[in-house]
Amino acid sequence: MRGQFEPKAGFGTRQYLVLSNLACIFVTLYLCYAALPYCRHFLSSAYFGPSSFIDHLYLLIGIMPLWYILLEYFGLYAGRRLGWGLVLGRTLRVQLLGLAILSAGIFSLKLTGASRLIVLGFCVLYVPLSIGTRWLVLSLLEAHRSHVYNVTRVLVIGTKQRARDFIRRVKSSDEKYYEVVGCLDPSPSPAQGEVEGVPVLGTTEIFRSYLFQHPIDSVVFGMPTELVPGARDLIEAALELGLSVRLLPNFYVHQLGFEFDDKQVFTDSVVGLPVVGLSSMPPHSLYLVAKRVMDVVVSGILLILLAPLFLLIVVLIKLTSPGPIFYRWHVPGVNKKLFWGYKFRTMVANAEQLRSQLMAHNEMQGPAFKMRDDPRVTPLGRLLRRYSLDELPQLYCVLKGNMSLVGPRPSSKEDADRFDFWHRRKLSVKPGITCLWQISGRSDIRNFDDWARLDLEYIRNASFGLDCKVLLKTIPIVFRGKGAY
Repeated sequence: MRGQFEPKAGFGTRQYLVLSNLACIFVTLYLCYAALPYCRHFLSSAYFGPSSFIDHLYLLIGIMPLWYILLEYFGLYAGRRLGWGLVLGRTLRVQLLGLAILSAGIFSLKLTGASRLIVLGFCVLYVPLSIGTRWLVLSLLEAHRSHVYNVTRVLVIGTKQRARDFIRRVKSSDEKYYEVVGCLDPSPSPAQGEVEGVPVLGTTEIFRSYLFQHPIDSVVFGMPTELVPGARDLIEAALELGLSVRLLPNFYVHQLGFEFDDKQVFTDSVVGLPVVGLSSMPPHSLYLVAKRVMDVVVSGILLILLAPLFLLIVVLIKLTSPGPIFYRWHVPGVNKKLFWGYKFRTMVANAEQLRSQLMAHNEMQGPAFKMRDDPRVTPLGRLLRRYSLDELPQLYCVLKGNMSLVGPRPSSKEDADRFDFWHRRKLSVKPGITCLWQISGRSDIRNFDDWARLDLEYIRNASFGLDCKVLLKTIPIVFRGKGAY
């Protein structure tokens, strides 16, 4: 995905620091104004007199651009990590210089309505607030970017100088958002050993099977495409799975039959190197932000509101059958990156061991198991499944960021290993609690190919409006228990 490979595209560390500092300036000024009445008894009437905070908002017209310039000048908007001693020293210099310039401006313009105590208080209070805000923003960004979905796993084609330079740039980059998992080479002779500490996995003949079996986010061609036999087929195989492709720094993409005005083709930068990129996934940057906000807000609210129901289900499971409360399984997430999924247990404790004995009764064609009268399901489990109550713990996975409210239904690792190649496109986006399959028949759909086609239709047409439509249509279907067993 285009935005997935280049984390600095759109909003990066610098942009978040700028916005957080602007917000911190406003909050600091307001807190100084709000604290002034509590100092009434220590001040003479000549020092106390601001009537309304609105009367002091004009100070922001001077403070915000001035502080932006000073913070920029002293390098406090730099995306790289700075030592906290250095941050404190630079912040103090910003405040002293800013106070001098601001005071000179107020005096020369004869702004008699400006409270000197508010200005002085702002310059003092801003220091701890700005440093605290910076720590919070950088900590949140680090937590977000270290998530398994935000570390891009890269497969490099080539082992010569161009590939080596790219791997060195990735390893020496300050921002560790990429992981080069290995290299493939067209020639058998160099298809072994290591390149800059990265394993050579084999020849490009195993390209399709390697992509299918391993979690890869992007493919980088570190050699001229004209030297890679079947380069067009390799690219199309990656695009079929929803992965992004980078050609660096050879711009002869037209030789492969792609043109720059194609929707799949774009220019990009990776660790400072210019590349031509190809992706079958639309960037959808604003949509993905809106989708994540909805996931966090809705899952957070539901986890709080449904806490009593969670407790009731926990007690009932414990009272009605032996075994754990939750069923925990490895879920292949985006591009087959594994995470732990959770549901309320609805089967007997040894259900996985009994599955092989029931395969002859599987009612689903393809790499999935569905059985209407599954003897492993407990009486309480049938009730929970009918109304999808067993799915509720997945709200935690949504809040954590491993899943989304709307997306292709999660599969088990064992089922995903049995997918056909084109099925793997299901794993190019986050799995969801509900999807088109959920509102189009659920378990009444007996062919996994039909299920996969619905998921691919969702991926092609994904939008915030479609997500809302799917969520709204899911509610009556869940209450009716239609197609669930």
